[in-house]
Amino acid sequence: CGPAPDLMNIDFHNTYWQRAVNGNLTYYVFGAYYDERETVPEAPLVRVLAMVNQHKDASFKYPPIYCQFWMQGRAKPVIVPVSEHKVMWPFGHAARRYYPTFLSCPLPEGRHKWEVPEMVSLVAGKCDRARNLLRVVYEPDESLESGVTNITSTNSSTFSNSTSSSSSNSSSSANDPRFVVCVKALDFPYEDKSWRLIEWLELMRLLGAHKVVLYDAQMHPNMTRVIQDYLQTSPGFVELRPMSLGRGEPHARPHFHHYAMQADGFNRILNEMIPYNDCFYRHMYKYDYVGVFDIDEVIMPLGNHTTWQDLVQLARVVPDYESRTSADCVEWVSFCFRNVYYPRYPERPKVYRNLSSSFYMLQHVERVRQHCDRGSAAKCLHDTRFAIGLHNHFTFFHTEDSACAAKSVPIEFAQMQHYREPDTKSLLIDPIVDASIWRFQPQLQRRVEERYRRLGFLPNEQ
Repeated sequence: CGPAPDLMNIDFHNTYWQRAVNGNLTYYVFGAYYDERETVPEAPLVRVLAMVNQHKDASFKYPPIYCQFWMQGRAKPVIVPVSEHKVMWPFGHAARRYYPTFLSCPLPEGRHKWEVPEMVSLVAGKCDRARNLLRVVYEPDESLESGVTNITSTNSSTFSNSTSSSSSNSSSSANDPRFVVCVKALDFPYEDKSWRLIEWLELMRLLGAHKVVLYDAQMHPNMTRVIQDYLQTSPGFVELRPMSLGRGEPHARPHFHHYAMQADGFNRILNEMIPYNDCFYRHMYKYDYVGVFDIDEVIMPLGNHTTWQDLVQLARVVPDYESRTSADCVEWVSFCFRNVYYPRYPERPKVYRNLSSSFYMLQHVERVRQHCDRGSAAKCLHDTRFAIGLHNHFTFFHTEDSACAAKSVPIEFAQMQHYREPDTKSLLIDPIVDASIWRFQPQLQRRVEERYRRLGFLPNEQ
């Protein structure tokens, strides 16, 4: 078998994807990730992230398909059969759709078992000439290997001494859990959310996020400018990655890609699973928890707790809301937090009159009275030891022998603050003031205003 395909013989598909065909199945492959976690029974293995034209169906039998591993210094591939297809969408299907799927490729027994492949190809026959070639992502925690256990110094903003010294992460201990936030593709070509993005990013930092990973679909120029500024001044804190739709829609700027996402909402939602899981597997060795959020969502600790580091320690000992998990559990795949809406209420006067209207979350402190139930729009902090496949609200799969299912943390300890209008409009009646965010007001306001000054933004006071 072999050799590995050269650049001109790869079947590229829509800029960031490659294609493999197996009978009636078409695989659009996006990424490949080496998984050697101790909690994963089949480890070590490579997981190939793809969109496949086959929905979840227990009666369907996938035809044999193989992974060709390309090892350093070896001309011929090491070949293994794909052992499993994990479809990350159990909620129904429709024609002409491709479904997010993880393909499991365990390393073979013998001398290559613990060797990390350089690249992997997906082929229908063992010795088929591959038409795709993916780099296997393996990014272990270099700080642990070098004996450096506190990574937060690289994540603090460097453009301001006051911002850096007041960072909630700068005083964290080496043993504190580390957090990365993953955000789906930002599709805002015509709407300027730059001011909201700054406020949200700085609040993420205050709450304890060490890194935020954003995926670029189409953004307003001011939003791009904000992110580029963070990349320059806080390179360890913000990362921007490219993204396109997996089915084949061209990533044409600035209008068509946005149109394609809006015209087929189901296809857009299916594609959202790709950045969530790409982000998770790129960072699972360096961070203890992964949060999947939009830029209008915040997991807010309540009471005397003000950081996610405190919150996950508390979550271990508080009861599970509705007692869905066993009382004997000592590990959980996720800690989840019930959603509550903070609508705009444009007809109501400002609660905080001395603060500029450019501070969206600090100004919008009126919320609906009723929290959603634990299964409706909750968001979670996922433990990187146990999660396998992520949805934006929960895990599709986890290592069930090592951890229980997700725990829902009671709302007296934390809540997921969602800054948008509720789908059920009757919830808008009789709002209450919940100003938990004001505990962060001095630091948050200072950081946001510093960023405004740096960028030359002049917020409108109207």
